[in-house]
Amino acid sequence: MSRKVCLWSVTLVLLACSSLPYLVAWAATPENAHFTGLLVNPFDGHSYIAKMRQGLDGSFRFRLAFTPEPQTGAYLFLLHLALGHLARWTRLPLIAVYHAARLLTSATLLVTVNRFILSLGGERAQRRLALLLSAVSSGLGWLVALLGYRSADLWVPEAFVFYSIMDTLHFPLAIALMLVVLMALARPGRQPSWRETLVAAAASVGLGVVQPFGVIPVYATLAVWLALRWLRDRRMEWRRVGWTAVAGLAALAYPLYGLLAIRADPALVAWSTQNQTPSPPPWDWLLSFGLLAALALPGAVKVARRRADGGLLLLAWVIAAGVGMYAPLALQRRLALGLQVPLALLAAAGWQQVIQPRLRRRRKVLTMALVAFSSLTNLFLMAIFALGALGGEPRFYLSENEWQALMWLRAQVSHDQVVLCAPQTGMFVPAWAGQRVVYGHPFETVDAERRKAQVETYWAGEMDAVERESFLQENGVGYALVGPRELEIGDWRLEIGDWRLVFEAGDVRVYEVTQ
Repeated sequence: MSRKVCLWSVTLVLLACSSLPYLVAWAATPENAHFTGLLVNPFDGHSYIAKMRQGLDGSFRFRLAFTPEPQTGAYLFLLHLALGHLARWTRLPLIAVYHAARLLTSATLLVTVNRFILSLGGERAQRRLALLLSAVSSGLGWLVALLGYRSADLWVPEAFVFYSIMDTLHFPLAIALMLVVLMALARPGRQPSWRETLVAAAASVGLGVVQPFGVIPVYATLAVWLALRWLRDRRMEWRRVGWTAVAGLAALAYPLYGLLAIRADPALVAWSTQNQTPSPPPWDWLLSFGLLAALALPGAVKVARRRADGGLLLLAWVIAAGVGMYAPLALQRRLALGLQVPLALLAAAGWQQVIQPRLRRRRKVLTMALVAFSSLTNLFLMAIFALGALGGEPRFYLSENEWQALMWLRAQVSHDQVVLCAPQTGMFVPAWAGQRVVYGHPFETVDAERRKAQVETYWAGEMDAVERESFLQENGVGYALVGPRELEIGDWRLEIGDWRLVFEAGDVRVYEVTQ
């Protein structure tokens, strides 16, 4: 099989596998229900659709949609806003644009991973194994889940190629941009030209826009790589350092704007304060990479002894990510972005150069067994999401009546209004109708814990008349959506008072709130 046939075969299989749970969920949609098109981490998935909806509405400025505070907005999340504009121009549904972009960025990532592997050289068999391990491997999450523990390979998609492909569109694109930067500035055997520096700067700007924190691990990797080469050669290539600094300055432009924009908006400050993603403990990561981590160790020893540029680059990436994931930063876990790639390449080296030569027979069979075993967690994830859909997981589906209510809100109510609903319904309203909610997201709702508790207390009927009025005024509530998710919180029925019923579909009602 030729290299191109192998690459495209792997790409098509992975794109199909990543889409299979969505197809199962769509086919298994319960009667009188509507599949949202989102499976992996529905909270964040709906936040992405809500951002795209702001672009669909013509906005170039991002505003937090899951909180009642009015905001001026900032030029953040430009990728999702741009996709919303694309949906407006093409008149395609947001979810169709979202998944088309997911598949396109996923294919881009796999092609870029292959080019990165080729740029480092090595034997053909090792390169193929590296591609397969990069594409399909994961850790022991499937095993420890059976014992009641949830390791990072079951909930940190940005660290893993297949999980990121199944999850969303910006993680695959960000990892691909990181690889482009590394190929341009750290290609073994030659100095970067001004053209390659320009490519690196453009990719860095793109990375800063798509995933600002991705700038940290990629340039930390380059810094560690330059230090390792200096230790090896006892001299510094100042021209390479200069070109790297030029590209790095370009990379910082948009993240710096983002920091300033967040500090200028109290709502964004509160969001940023809540947006804490600490890294799991080191032993969790060892479980999460499993066999890949075990094979990467002899691979790392091998490349460290050879001290070739390509091997040192892989070591530098692992070192930079490992330090960053436990640095005193709010977004520790995010610095694991794409970490599976260097580990997969080191694991391929460990298998091909250390383990396999010691095997007397059935080397090909054992190699394929290695690939199959390392992919079990991804198969487990596919099964979990498919089974959740088959079980009618309420975060995946809206009832037909709820969907009709959201469509009515989208068409009839200004997107500047605030809708009161249950916490789970609050996940859907900004994405599919466009209005803000009192609570809808653990990070993107300002003062999220307090507001969630308030909303639950309200729907449980545990507020008196004065408290209800104060609560509604404080949050600027203009409409209330009352359906099965709201009434599940308690047996209390809404005391509508002077509220005007403006929409009704079966067990779902929308009221205009008068205060």
